[in-house]
Amino acid sequence: MTNHLENYFIKQGYVARKKAAYFEDSIGSRAGIVHQPDVYALAGYIGRRFGCTHILDIGCGRANKLVEMHPQFKVIGVDFGANLDYCQSHYPFGKWLARDLEQPQVDLLPPDVLNKTLVVCSDVIEHLANPKALLDTLKQCLGHAPVAILSTPERDLVRGATDFGPPDNPAHVREWNRTELSNLLEASSLRVAFMGLTCNNDRDLEKKTCLAVLHGKGLTWLDLPVQPGFRVVAFMTAFNEEDIIYQSVSRLIRSGVEVYLIDNWSTDNTVKAVESLLGKGLIGIERFPAQGGTGTYDWGDLLGRVEELSQSMQADWFIHHDVDEVRESPWPERSLREALYLVDQMGFNAVDHTVIDFRPVDNGFTQGGDFAAYFTHWEFGRRAGHFQQVKAWKNQRQPVALAYAGGHNADFPGRKVFPYKFLLRHYPVRSQEHGEKKVLGERKPRFNPEEKDVKGWHVQYDHIETGYNFLYHPESLSIFDSAGFYNEYLVERISGIGIVRQTPSDPKEDWIGKLRRRVNSLIGLT
Repeated sequence: MTNHLENYFIKQGYVARKKAAYFEDSIGSRAGIVHQPDVYALAGYIGRRFGCTHILDIGCGRANKLVEMHPQFKVIGVDFGANLDYCQSHYPFGKWLARDLEQPQVDLLPPDVLNKTLVVCSDVIEHLANPKALLDTLKQCLGHAPVAILSTPERDLVRGATDFGPPDNPAHVREWNRTELSNLLEASSLRVAFMGLTCNNDRDLEKKTCLAVLHGKGLTWLDLPVQPGFRVVAFMTAFNEEDIIYQSVSRLIRSGVEVYLIDNWSTDNTVKAVESLLGKGLIGIERFPAQGGTGTYDWGDLLGRVEELSQSMQADWFIHHDVDEVRESPWPERSLREALYLVDQMGFNAVDHTVIDFRPVDNGFTQGGDFAAYFTHWEFGRRAGHFQQVKAWKNQRQPVALAYAGGHNADFPGRKVFPYKFLLRHYPVRSQEHGEKKVLGERKPRFNPEEKDVKGWHVQYDHIETGYNFLYHPESLSIFDSAGFYNEYLVERISGIGIVRQTPSDPKEDWIGKLRRRVNSLIGLT
């Protein structure tokens, strides 16, 4: 262990630079490139959800990205030399602290301020001959602050796995790969809540930068065992989903979630397909409305029924769940029920989701098969509604409003949405035949006219007419791999940031710009 610490967990044979050049932050600014464009956006997103009022940037450089967070946050920057001189002369609204980051800093801010502060340390650790001092500083801050974000280049992705240093950048002393950095942080008693990759810059948009989210107060929160009596119930609404409903309900039960099925008078074997699960995690089946089918898809009434049930049923948490969805915890090692328990223990009472849509590329899926295993081609959900998916909430024993927003945004007084989104894997169409049957035969003709024409719901299929091709070209989609996805798309999956991007050369710039502004509004970036 001592040898690892002496080399900061970097592989044997790596040669660090003995003395690094001072990094003058105006170089990147003159080049017009924004490095790590999503780090500060993520910091603001998380900071707001933790109720932070301050952002502390350790190694702030010229603070070009930090100052954009004013006045939403009080900004505090720590650096030395020309970079800090620039901040002090250009940004009188900020607080600028001259410190030697090669020495542990134990008095950056008073505890009562740190309690409300999110800490950022972006592109700093690689510049220091003594990174342990910085890590000790972060540890001291996180004794009071709720969260910190640290980022640094991923050496193997930037330089190649055969690189043994020194770094090409003369201002860098040493660089880590993801595993080495994770080991260093853990050995430094820093609690890593998330570790993954983020974009290197806004020109290349390559995932070549390590990003770690570190938790402070209550460092043992991820180790909390779920209490036996903690109960989660999913209200699942259904119409003609016989091909996947058994697998969908079974998957929820395996994740520790009980299911209550509300069937909108399916004309196929949807109900019969899951009757064998009654008493084994499926706690009830009802046909809605009780008097029989209406001939239309009355989504608002179905959501109203979920609202009613959530006030009368005894459970700790509820989920509004469609048959063609799979929910996942932000932590692969935690089940859905276990993750909701952690959310509850941290004092939050609602959960948002990031949507990824799985698309059919062939007609090979068979009824009753494991749809989550069969479909592997995906893309991020990019409709504005995909960025507001608050569909899990704590039982507050008070009314919850679902219907007003079409089921996308469970709302109630005193709502505190968890800072990190859960993952919602969506499987709306399973083959060409299924798409034609579902969209053209069972959805569009049955939409409630008032809901569509007055409320503006059910517009997702407006572009689909007879002859539409529901199959996608495989090369237009990504292949889902759990480990790779959780690593490469860390920022996107826990915040939604970076899913919609706009570049000057994009021919759809106007449309993308409008969508991005709408998305930023929904996730709280504007």
